[in-house]
Amino acid sequence: MDVTFVCSGELAFKMEVGFFDTVGDIKQRLQSYRGWPAAGMSLFHNGDLLEDAGGSAACAQRYGIVEGSVIHVVVEFAAAAGNKGSCGGALRLRVNVVSRCGHWRAEIAVSARDEVSALREQLEERVFPLPLDGAYFFIHRQSVMDEGRSFEWHGVETGDEVVVFEGTVTRSPAY
Repeated sequence: MDVTFVCSGELAFKMEVGFFDTVGDIKQRLQSYRGWPAAGMSLFHNGDLLEDAGGSAACAQRYGIVEGSVIHVVVEFAAAAGNKGSCGGALRLRVNVVSRCGHWRAEIAVSARDEVSALREQLEERVFPLPLDGAYFFIHRQSVMDEGRSFEWHGVETGDEVVVFEGTVTRSPAY
């Protein structure tokens, strides 16, 4: 069954969970999939902590996890790492979004591991002047940003400018 996982500062995602999977199994799968340390994870469903007691007593069935359920994840890293409470240690970035002509500016908080498409969603929720037809793209350091790639992949750092350009980008076919 597909279950949605939510962790503060990260985009929600779906992952397959078996009806008889234990909490430990789910944590191990999350560790493999996202790199979060299983020992530092706390999972919550409907506000209840999913205890990793071991055995079948701690399976998804016992906690009422079904298709479409939402599990909230809290990850605590070693204090020495400086990432306590941050899922996956994902660095939070504050980027300056600027309209092409520079008349509009907004500072937006994103996760370094978010896809650039998350910026589009945030701007559309705010009062930021965008083309009504959704035909716009982002430029960072004179390069068009691929909305399917992360800010980290594009080398975006806190304080960087991302410029919104009206229009669309097309790529020539490979010959």
